[in-house]
Amino acid sequence: MRLLASTDYALRILMLLAEAAPEDTITVQTLAQTLGGLSRDHLHKIVQALAALGIVRTARGAGGGVRLAKPASEVRIGALVRALENGQAIVECFRADRGCCTLEPGCRLRPMLRQASESFHATLDAYTLADCLGRPGVGATRPPLGSQ
Repeated sequence: MRLLASTDYALRILMLLAEAAPEDTITVQTLAQTLGGLSRDHLHKIVQALAALGIVRTARGAGGGVRLAKPASEVRIGALVRALENGQAIVECFRADRGCCTLEPGCRLRPMLRQASESFHATLDAYTLADCLGRPGVGATRPPLGSQ
């Protein structure tokens, strides 16, 4: 599985926001610089998508910026990835129009890939944004990765 670049950046943005104090806002410009000088316009679109999902709040003007709209422990990674990756097919035959696969009528790979995709999302469902933070024990709902 490969996430869209915008989903990857959305996750990074959320981790940065979760590390900030709840009342703090971070500007898109600061986020862009922190994430390696990415396009401010590109990050603005990602922030808008996160705001539309109700995960972040934005404020314009002096003192404006972005902050989490809910605690990190309430942001499920699986649900977030599903929402941001909505409609992205992992292979052509998963597209809404079924693509142009000539093997589909007898293909046995498709159900395997569907199961793998479902397992991928089920694994992410077990984690929240709090589990992604660099400070162990802060709102974490699961043991540290690798200790299970």
